[in-house]
Amino acid sequence: DENLLTPLPAGFQLGFHKAVPPSEISEYVPAGETVNNWSRMLTVIIAHNLGGHDPEAFAQNAANRWKSACPGSDTQKVASGSENGYPFSIWQLSCPLNPASGKPETTWTKIIGGADALYDVQYAYRQPISKDLVAPAVTALRGVQVCDTRGTDHPCPKEMQ
Repeated sequence: DENLLTPLPAGFQLGFHKAVPPSEISEYVPAGETVNNWSRMLTVIIAHNLGGHDPEAFAQNAANRWKSACPGSDTQKVASGSENGYPFSIWQLSCPLNPASGKPETTWTKIIGGADALYDVQYAYRQPISKDLVAPAVTALRGVQVCDTRGTDHPCPKEMQ
C-alpha cells in the first residue's frame, strides 16, 4: 500500500491522534509538553479522500486560509517538485500573533500528492520567525516522503518490502 514516512524529531511524542474517515490527524510535541501548551509541534494530516489532488493548489488554499485567520501573517512557497515520483510543495507560514493562542506561530508545511491520499506534514514553532528555526524544520520535512509497496514506481525502503 501507499505509506507516509515521517521520521520524528528527537524527543517528540504523540500528543493527539484522531481518525475520522476520510481523514486522520496526529500531533507530536516534545516530551513534557502537550498539544495545548507546546513550543514545537509536528502535525501529520492524511486526507484519504484527496488522492491525486494537486499539492500546490492545496498549499495555496491553506496559505489563503492562514492569511485570513491571522492578521499580518506572511506566507511563501519554499519549494515544489517531485520526490519518489510524487508531487510535493513546501510552504513557510508565519503569524505574528495567532488570535486563537495569543502567541506568534511559524510553520513549515510539506504537502505530498499521493495516489491514495493527500499528505500534509507541518513543523511549527510558537515563536516569531528567525533564522535559527529554519534548519530543524527543513531537516524534519526533508525526511518526509511517500512510498508504495504495490509496485516499483514509488519504491519503499528495503525493510518495508
